[in-house]
Amino acid sequence: MTQSLIFRRDNQNIIAKIISTNIEPLDTGIGKQVVFFCQDSSGKRYRVPKSEVIAKGINSKSKKKARKIA
Repeated sequence: MTQSLIFRRDNQNIIAKIISTNIEPLDTGIGKQVVFFCQDSSGKRYRVPKSEVIAKGINSKSKKKARKIA
């Protein structure tokens, strides 16, 4: 099961697989933010704050049981 998200960079929507998730302090020193580290299908890596995420989802491959042949 892999998690992926969609975010916008340079007027393009990018679909990427989440590598890790971190909580970082804000620049002001008050509060924290969630940051995703992602990798797209071409291998580029991105640092994406939660505020830039358009959609988040889970990709799961369904396992089908083999049919019994009588």
